[in-house]
Amino acid sequence: MKKQLLILSLLFFLITISCKENENNKVEINNKEVSEKRFENTVFSFTYPEDWNITDGEAIEEGIFYLSVEKKGLDASGLITIVSYEELIDLDESILMNIEQLQDNPVLNDFSFDEIVDSQYNTVSSRSSQFNFKTMGMKHEGMIYAFSSPTNSVVILKQEAVEDRKENAEGFDTIKNSFKIK
Repeated sequence: MKKQLLILSLLFFLITISCKENENNKVEINNKEVSEKRFENTVFSFTYPEDWNITDGEAIEEGIFYLSVEKKGLDASGLITIVSYEELIDLDESILMNIEQLQDNPVLNDFSFDEIVDSQYNTVSSRSSQFNFKTMGMKHEGMIYAFSSPTNSVVILKQEAVEDRKENAEGFDTIKNSFKIK
């Protein structure tokens, strides 16, 4: 499993453009119509706003799938990576492995993280840890969530530049509030 999470971390920093979209939906937010897209596979599904893109999605190996969703824009910092497993994994161990990979990344400075705690991702009970770092002089923050259904597990890494919180909030909320694990 360490190999799998190492691959996740490498993919996290080597994101390529390869959009995979299923369908467009329209939702009303604050009395204005906002286009949304939907992603669905055998383990999870969610919707995301039109101003976000799926930038990478691939099977890492049999039963393990990686997906990256980013806010559009040259200066945008919103990023969610999702790794799904068609099996049950140790949730705390998966979070700690992600933290270890982030700590070992030479591009990230002043990396710190909080203890792993019980939390929620949408309506799913999860384990999570918050983290912070600087890169290129900019403060970033993020969260790693890990949770399971009776047969599958998912690890979600969410991060953004602190200065972009307001611009990323709607996208992060849309993804989180629509996320379903099968």
